[in-house]
Amino acid sequence: MRKFAFLLFLAVFAFSCKDDESPKTPTATVNLHFSATYDGAPFVLFQTLDYPSGNAIRFQNFNFFASKITLLGEGSTTDHLLSAVEFFDFKDNLDLAAAQTPLVRNYENVPVGTYKGIKIDFGVSEESNNAASGNLPTDSPLRQAFASHYWSDWDSYIFMKSEGIYDKNGDGTFDQNDQGFEHHPGMDAVLTSVTKLKSFNLEDGQTFDLDLVADVFNIYVENGVELDLSDPDNQDTQSLSDLPLAERLMGHWEQALQF
Repeated sequence: MRKFAFLLFLAVFAFSCKDDESPKTPTATVNLHFSATYDGAPFVLFQTLDYPSGNAIRFQNFNFFASKITLLGEGSTTDHLLSAVEFFDFKDNLDLAAAQTPLVRNYENVPVGTYKGIKIDFGVSEESNNAASGNLPTDSPLRQAFASHYWSDWDSYIFMKSEGIYDKNGDGTFDQNDQGFEHHPGMDAVLTSVTKLKSFNLEDGQTFDLDLVADVFNIYVENGVELDLSDPDNQDTQSLSDLPLAERLMGHWEQALQF
């Protein structure tokens, strides 16, 4: 009798535990692929490229912060924050094969549903821009890039680094007579929010590739008019007087981001 009571207790306990189990929330995995191009072609550093002026240009560095990367829900699907901040650096785009290989970020446990697009802030959010790096987790992109991308004179992260050389004299070669440029926009005023709309569905257990492209050409060219890199005022963003240029370049992310 005592044995029977014990077995009955185990059966009731097991049934009770099963009832207490919450149903599994349907989720998917999103792989964010970020590529860089120049006028639609794979973006290769140190490669001679055509600038609309007719002169040649070479890029030696290109990277940026992307913050509050958010999937925009449609219908009953709510918005979902993929990441508070990421740092994308195309320093390894040294040949065609590397340039054709996107930078990848993986996000698990993304709620399933229908999404209508994506929203990204290019730069570092105001609440994080002045955060002390020592208080950040060691795996935070802000902490990892602090030494190279925090500008103490401006109390701001550098939101984007785009550097290279412009064939100012138009002789088809790059030497000391040509013009280097260093565009390092920062400060809260130049944070740029971009929304791109394209509907897609996430299904339970699915892995979905979200392909994004940064076209560097479109950061420098708007409506067929290029930034005049022969003008000394357009060659760097090193002081507060360069804020209008920084705003102009960051504002071009609206056309540079392709989804």
